[in-house]
Amino acid sequence: MSGIFLVACSQFPTTHPDAAKNNPTQYRADMRDCARNYPESGTGAYLKQRVSCMELKGWQ
Repeated sequence: MSGIFLVACSQFPTTHPDAAKNNPTQYRADMRDCARNYPESGTGAYLKQRVSCMELKGWQ
């Protein structure tokens, strides 16, 4: 289980191509929104969903 967590965390997008959105404040706001939409579950599937959510918001 911890292996899944480590792989998922290493895949989290951290940069945004739009310079106006590529800042820590916007990143935290988008991450909070994705976390609200995909709450934690025992299986860890929420991590992949959160990564996809961040990618949909434009983070790479």
